Amino acid sequence: MTPPSEPQKTQNISGVTYSSYLNWSSHINAITNKAKNSLRFIRRNVKTQNKQLKEAAYRTYVHPQVEYCSTIWYPWQKHLTHRIEMVQRSVARFVQNDYHYSSSVTNMLRELKWSTLEQHRNQASLAMLHKKHYRQVLQNILVY
Repeated sequence: MTPPSEPQKTQNISGVTYSSYLNWSSHINAITNKAKNSLRFIRRNVKTQNKQLKEAAYRTYVHPQVEYCSTIWYPWQKHLTHRIEMVQRSVARFVQNDYHYSSSVTNMLRELKWSTLEQHRNQASLAMLHKKHYRQVLQNILVY
């Protein structure tokens, strides 16, 4: 938690917002807001019932925003993970065109055969670990 006497400082480096307390909430707020804005844009401009087209728009414009550099900012706190997952759940409702309050978004995700964003981050982390182990990725890029 940020002490009241000293404000938290943030810095954006290559699209990732770092905070002085190594708290990812400011970064996750930024990317989820950006993703939600992109989803609103798609909803306004994609006027079709074609699920494949809606899914392609999501995969092109929204999904990369919540996945970019996720091996660096991987959230370990449940409330941050939940905030990111809510973006995908909102997209699932849009793709399925089902906004009824009693509809199960989990069933929609299952029907679309989408894995959770957390599972995507796990796979990306494992792939990065593999690349790092076999020296297929640059190391010591940042100088402290």
